[in-house]
Amino acid sequence: MLRAFAQKDSLQLLKAVEVISIRNQSFSSASKFQTIDSLKLDRYSNSNLADVLSNESMVFIKSYGLGSLASSSFRGAGASHTAVLWNGFNLQSQMHGMIDLSLIPANFLNSVQLQFGSSGALWGSGAVGGAIHLNNRNSFNKGLSLYTNTSYGSFGDKQQQFSIELSKKRFSSNLKVFHHEAKNDFEFTNRAVYGKPTQKQTNAELKQYGFLQENYLRINTDQLLNTRFWYQFNDRGMPPSMTQNINIAKQKDESFRFTTEWSLRKKKIKANVRSGYFNEYLNYNDSLIDEYSKSRSNTFIAEAETKFSITKYDELNIGVNNTWNAANTESYEEAQQQNRSSVFAGYHLHTLDHHWSLIVNGRQEFMENRFLPFTISAGIAGKFLNFFHLKINAAQHYRLPTLNDRYWVPGGNVDLKPESGWSEDITLAYKQGRKRLNWELEAAAFNREIKNWVIWQPSASGIWSPQNVQEVWSRGIEYKLNVNYQYAKLKVEASGLYNYVLSTNKKSVVPNDATLNKQLIYTPIQNAQGSLSVQYNGTSISFNQIYVGYRYTSSDNKNYLKPYSVSNVRIAQAFCLTGTTIKVYVQLNNIFNEQYEVIEYRAMPLMNYQFGLALYFNEKNK
Repeated sequence: MLRAFAQKDSLQLLKAVEVISIRNQSFSSASKFQTIDSLKLDRYSNSNLADVLSNESMVFIKSYGLGSLASSSFRGAGASHTAVLWNGFNLQSQMHGMIDLSLIPANFLNSVQLQFGSSGALWGSGAVGGAIHLNNRNSFNKGLSLYTNTSYGSFGDKQQQFSIELSKKRFSSNLKVFHHEAKNDFEFTNRAVYGKPTQKQTNAELKQYGFLQENYLRINTDQLLNTRFWYQFNDRGMPPSMTQNINIAKQKDESFRFTTEWSLRKKKIKANVRSGYFNEYLNYNDSLIDEYSKSRSNTFIAEAETKFSITKYDELNIGVNNTWNAANTESYEEAQQQNRSSVFAGYHLHTLDHHWSLIVNGRQEFMENRFLPFTISAGIAGKFLNFFHLKINAAQHYRLPTLNDRYWVPGGNVDLKPESGWSEDITLAYKQGRKRLNWELEAAAFNREIKNWVIWQPSASGIWSPQNVQEVWSRGIEYKLNVNYQYAKLKVEASGLYNYVLSTNKKSVVPNDATLNKQLIYTPIQNAQGSLSVQYNGTSISFNQIYVGYRYTSSDNKNYLKPYSVSNVRIAQAFCLTGTTIKVYVQLNNIFNEQYEVIEYRAMPLMNYQFGLALYFNEKNK
């Protein structure tokens, strides 16, 4: 991954060109955002997206352990309520509604943007709790760049990364390759067995490899054309829980993702035309119980949007999208497909100095000759008294039932209604910047209701089936503090995040439902994150602390997991040698040997380490 991982005085990179979605630029400005840039992502070059979000954001990551499934929970919503967009393309599976964040290598990304709150009018079905924007960017006229990174760690962890980029005045091409193997055979205390013996994790091996190839062509000063191809293969065991004696299940995932995009950037008009094709394959094998499952899904996305101004005080965005999905698995009676079309528009009214804005977005989707729920959002964003920034937003959202919800045999329910509702949030920030010291204090409050929440539950015949049985009310507060100080070669950054979330079942169609007014399972009421990073003359030391509060493991809130707190340290040294930047680093995780579980009876490792060597070379164009 080509990153500016060294100090500015030891590595000079030309400014990158990033084509950000039109909706992200102008029509999301009333939403709360958090950006994880390339400098922070470099600390996780040998990790995955789940690790990045767990350590750098207030998004709760539900992880089943090293190398296992990891999903997100934004503001008390479910895993399928998060839209994950790769350069504007939604990666959510139409079969089960989510994506495994542990399978996304961090070194494939240049930046990650977190959009908090509902944004269905912008991104469609599934953007209920929030959206994760995975961004790639290019740079022109940089020359030839080579990057390699090799790391080793606890439990047989071995990783190799390599990238090469050729960057000319009007053309840029880069290739990123990675390989990852791990045994994940760590020791843990099994509290589910009498005497709480120490055992070793089994059937947790992981093998991954893949590549991302990108091409960028600057047609002229106003137009840019790009193509991207992302291939990845994953082979992993499904480790047993603490309550299982043995588990020999294996799962293989293979994905092909190809996209192309043309963009126009003029003074008075901007436009994007993009298309993407995704092919996903999954093979699950458990010979112990004679269970075998293969599934394949195909997705084709075509989208066009444009932004222009009617007066010097406004901007108008108009676009269309068509998403076609097909899925085939032994668990359906026959192959299924669906075609969803949408039209969307946004209006951005602003003052001449852009200090205040009014944003309204609307979206109408169609599927199977019927109208889906119309979604609208409206917000205000502004700056006052020089240092204060205010955002107020209200948005409608919805989520379509997945193909598994509708067609799974046995139990699928084709009569399910879409989940829908409203959310409101307000964010107030104080930002002050000086020559050496910059700091930001932010507070946010949110409220959200989701009607017709889909829950799988047993029927009278004993068969599990999804039903629209709940209405979930989520509300909470979030705080953020960020301080940056820089003097000569010294740079210090400190940050803190805290959120308090109540997400309860407000209404149920089930008589005498014990879950009424109870917190949703695996939704911590409190969690916090703090970090401190010091850099000087190529040396960097960073400390990260994570706290996750009580999580209920039963829907009646009678059972729970205790809070846990995990500390991590990273030390790196970068220096230059004959035109090559060299960096050595060591990562220490869970340095205080905290025993904890994110998911009940799923073991997590005690203190573990990774160390590595990274090399970067750049030969500039003559």
